[in-house]
Amino acid sequence: MFKLRPTVRCVCIFFLGTLVVSGNPVCGSSNQNSKTVRILAFGDSLTSGYRLNPEQAYPKLLEKELHKRGLKNLEILNAGVSGDTSSQGLRRIQWTLKNGPFDYVLVALGANDGLRLLPPKNLESNLEKTILEFKKTGAKVILVGIKIPINLDPDFRKQFESIYPRLAKKMNLPFYPFLLEGVAADPELNLDDQIHPNSQGHEVIAQKLSDFLFEILKDHR
Repeated sequence: MFKLRPTVRCVCIFFLGTLVVSGNPVCGSSNQNSKTVRILAFGDSLTSGYRLNPEQAYPKLLEKELHKRGLKNLEILNAGVSGDTSSQGLRRIQWTLKNGPFDYVLVALGANDGLRLLPPKNLESNLEKTILEFKKTGAKVILVGIKIPINLDPDFRKQFESIYPRLAKKMNLPFYPFLLEGVAADPELNLDDQIHPNSQGHEVIAQKLSDFLFEILKDHR
């Protein structure tokens, strides 16, 4: 887990992001090739690539990493919106699904719920509803865990971080424990706010996620 300076704790809450698909706006973009494995990265500023070019955010980098490993017929769509809480993510699912269908969905929401100290029970309910909405479409959902700064209330942090593995077990989902594994708290891998990964940080995220996802996707070679 990472430690956050109190003065920058809520920076990522206040920014609106742009939804992008492989570096282009999502609206109007659709791949009709049924042979292509389509993956949706559904999250907040940690996914959208705050203050970065979309090509530098982990979804595009992850796509390139998986291509290198032989999964050529695969695309990852960046559906990260900066500042989104789990409730805001839930409200935009139907709009996002207009760009479907998707074979897999990475759900990586909750960081802003944690920074705002929103009730963990609401986060758990929103995440479960989000997962169910994507599952209704036939997509396979992969849950990505979020951890929050250690200088927040320890009881709140314990409740918050226990949600992800519990939901993954309850809903029988592949589970990646921490989106910022190897990146959080490293000043060399984060922007000056020490919240958002820089381009090098997104490269680390992509590399680590590619190891995890390759085992799930390898049959699509």
